[in-house]
Amino acid sequence: MEMKKSFDYKEEIVERAIFNEMQFDEMIDWLEERKNYEIDIKLTGKWFTNEFFKGNGKILKNYNGNIFYNSIYVLLEEGDLGVENILVGRKVIEIKRPRILGAKKLGKNIQKLLKRSFETPELLIPNTFELENHFKKDLQHQVFFRADYEYEKALEWLQSFTQKYKVTCHIEGVLVSFDKQIQTIITGTIEKVSEKEIFVRVMDAFDPIDPLNDETKEYLTKDWIIQISRTGLDKVHPEYMIFELGEELELTKLVLSVENLKVVLNGQTIIQNVNFNVKKGEILGIIGESGAGKTTTLKAILGEIDYEGEIKIFGISARKTKVIAPFIGYIPQELSRMYGNFNALENIVAFGRQYGIPDDILIQRGKQILKDLEIDDVANQKIDTLSGGQRRRVSIAISMVHNPYLIFLDEPTSGLDPLTRYELWRYLDIINKNYGITLVVISHYLDEIEYCDKACIFLKGIGFYDFDTPLGLKQKLPGKGLALEITLETVTIEAVKILNQLPGIDFVIQRGERIRLLSNLPSSELLKLVLETLEKNKIPIHSIENKVEIDMVDYFTYVSSKQQNKTHNITPTNSEIKQENIINEKKEDIKEIDKEKVLIEKVSKKETKFKKSTKKSKLND
Repeated sequence: MEMKKSFDYKEEIVERAIFNEMQFDEMIDWLEERKNYEIDIKLTGKWFTNEFFKGNGKILKNYNGNIFYNSIYVLLEEGDLGVENILVGRKVIEIKRPRILGAKKLGKNIQKLLKRSFETPELLIPNTFELENHFKKDLQHQVFFRADYEYEKALEWLQSFTQKYKVTCHIEGVLVSFDKQIQTIITGTIEKVSEKEIFVRVMDAFDPIDPLNDETKEYLTKDWIIQISRTGLDKVHPEYMIFELGEELELTKLVLSVENLKVVLNGQTIIQNVNFNVKKGEILGIIGESGAGKTTTLKAILGEIDYEGEIKIFGISARKTKVIAPFIGYIPQELSRMYGNFNALENIVAFGRQYGIPDDILIQRGKQILKDLEIDDVANQKIDTLSGGQRRRVSIAISMVHNPYLIFLDEPTSGLDPLTRYELWRYLDIINKNYGITLVVISHYLDEIEYCDKACIFLKGIGFYDFDTPLGLKQKLPGKGLALEITLETVTIEAVKILNQLPGIDFVIQRGERIRLLSNLPSSELLKLVLETLEKNKIPIHSIENKVEIDMVDYFTYVSSKQQNKTHNITPTNSEIKQENIINEKKEDIKEIDKEKVLIEKVSKKETKFKKSTKKSKLND
């Protein structure tokens, strides 16, 4: 053990140990006792070309549990054959030796089997091992896995950490295509982890046997995303995998960004200057009338039509549809795309197979999702026998089965009654909160904006209009999202005209007998002005309420008609008409009761007068 001084004069304790090839078992024991520390290693020996080799690196893992041999895995960081540096990048090597004590006790047949296992030429045959322990704790920021035995364990580790940390990787294996197999080393960042595959954004890739071979670059270009899997074509089949934790991810990371989007079809500009973004975990509503450009925007995002501008999903161009496909889900408006003669689980399996997920995994996931969506009781019923709301939930389950990070929903509540619409939004909230899935929902129902974190507004004849939170949108109106609400005894054109002409009134919204006034005047001043005006013009008031929070119907009324007319009448909904009728009926009842009271009083007075006159005449007689 040595005492070593660094340049800042702080003493550093370094433990060194040297072993030769005959002391391999002792070295394994030494490493086992220090398994909680990071260990550096220097090696000398013969390379597979029979040339003298020296190099250094780090101990990744040591194994001493096998009855046949002990082994260590080393990440070589530098290596020289004489004066020539042979390593283009880091490389993992396995060094293994027969267990001496165990080999003596084995029978002849087992010894022959053991000997055969070492007939495969080793990349490096070392003769000395120099180990250094700087007493740095191994905090598991860097982990190593062998793909043959530990692939599932690697997937579990990644699924635990990729949600919170940026993870970089060093993967060695074979790139398998239709007509060839290429040894390759890849460095990059983990973009996604599925049940059986790892998606890596390539930073660098090369052939370790022939580093100058450009063929690897043709298949693995920088910034491409490659799939790591133990099966399949055009994928890297891994041998060794090293993952390293980086910076902690921010929850504000953009999932979707749209900048200066413009779509031109047949020479006509359909939408332009579209700008919005979605952060991880948010719900975005794309709201507007039919024909305003909502669906066109979605088609551009999904890569179904050409466009100008820039659209990125997880930082990847939306034009790379095959690359981003595993990360997103899509729920079309038409439910007919599902197989009507299949049940819910059969549909989930049928659609999920396109992602290469085994049937048993699809069934397991499907059952859990259907349970969370409270539709597991009809999982074995044919789709054609389900209600509209139930079929919509099955379509949502199908879109979730490959664990997407982002789901697009095209008019999911269209055609549903108000109660079913509310229920569906409750399930969307469960998906968003419990599964952490970001949602982009297209709708023409204005009130559904209130369920969203952010809203993208489209107006017919204008296209993209604004993007903000629901509260932020309403606060851009006069009154900053608040209004003075009046309910008149009787609404007349003259009454609305008088209110409309008041100084300081920016906008008048009439909905049945309720009138909302938008104004930037102080609330007390506005209230006084309106009361005095109504009293002066002898307009009876049923009720008046100050600082009423406006809704998105008011917002759309304002923004869609501000260039037309200051006053805009909205056709009331059936429920509003019913409510107004009830109010009017009650008012009429009150008026009738009042009339009856007056009539009774008049009759009563006449009867009293008649009785008095009759009594007087009798006395005279």
